Amino acid sequence: MATATAFGLDLDSATPLPFLQGEGAGAAARPTGRQLRIVYGEQPPAWPEGAQVVSDERGLDGEVIFQIEAADGAYRFHGPAYGCSVLSGEATAVEGAPGEEGFGGWQRLLVAQVLPFAAALRGLEVLHAGAVVVGGIGVALSGPTGSGKTSLALALRRRGAELLADDVLAVERAGEGLLAHPGAPIAGIDRAEAERLAGRGEGERAGVLAVNAREQVERAALASGPAPLGALFLLDRRLEGPEEPRFEAEGDPRQLLASTFNLLLASPERLAGLLDVCARLAARRVERIIFGPATDPDQLAAAIWARLSE
Repeated sequence: MATATAFGLDLDSATPLPFLQGEGAGAAARPTGRQLRIVYGEQPPAWPEGAQVVSDERGLDGEVIFQIEAADGAYRFHGPAYGCSVLSGEATAVEGAPGEEGFGGWQRLLVAQVLPFAAALRGLEVLHAGAVVVGGIGVALSGPTGSGKTSLALALRRRGAELLADDVLAVERAGEGLLAHPGAPIAGIDRAEAERLAGRGEGERAGVLAVNAREQVERAALASGPAPLGALFLLDRRLEGPEEPRFEAEGDPRQLLASTFNLLLASPERLAGLLDVCARLAARRVERIIFGPATDPDQLAAAIWARLSE
C-alpha cells in the first residue's frame, strides 16, 4: 500500500503514485486525519449519462482539455489526454482510469485538479498559489496561469527557501492564523524556463517525470510538514512594467478572493470559510509585486528575498 500526505490529505493507494511520493516530501509529513483512498484501474469508473457539466476547459480549437461533471453529490474529472477520475461527494475516495497520455497524464490531472478539489470539500481553502518556507514561515506566491509562480518558487529555493507547493496551496484555519500544507512533490516548469535552467546546468537535478508541449514535470523535494502562513505576494506582470520589481501594499481584501483556486463549490459553509481565510490573509503581509516581461525569476526572487529580510 502506497501512502503520502499532500494538500492536507492523507492518501493511500494500492498502486504506487510517483507524482505523490517524491524523496523527502509527502510521505514524511505529519498525518492530518483526513483520509482519501485512491483506486486506479484500466476501466473507467461507472458514471451516469447526462450529468451536469460544472467546468469546461477547452483549447483554442474548441477541443475539450478537461471537464468536471457533478451527479448525485459526486464529481467526475475527465479529458482525452488525462483519462478520468470520480471523486466521492464526501471526498474520501477517488477512482480513476487513464487517457491518451497514460498513467502519467492521469496522475497530472489527479494532482492539478482532483486533490485540490477534494481538499476544498474537506474544509480546507485552496489558493491558486505556489509557496515556499523561509525561516519557518510560509510565503505564498499567487498569480494567474503563466505569471511565473513555479519558476519564482524554485528561484527562491535556490536561495535557501524550502519548497512548499507548486501551483495550488491548501490552507487550514488554525487558531487565529492559517496553516499552509505541502502540495505534491513535483514542479510543472515552463519549457522555456526548464531550457534556461538546463543551459545553466541547474535542470533535471531531481528527475523528469513527464514532458509535454507546455511544461516539464520534475520531482521536487518539499518541506516535510505544514508551516504558518505569514505573507502573500500577488504577481502582477505588465507589458510596460518597471525595470526593477516594485512592491505595493494590497489594501483591498476583495482582491484576495481572486486568489482562490476553486470557484465551483459555492455552499454557504464553503463561501463563509473562503471569506474567513481572506480576512485572515488580509491581516498578514500582503503585497503586490509589479514587474515587466524582461524580469526573470532570479531577479524576482532576489527582490522578494531582500523584502523579506527587511
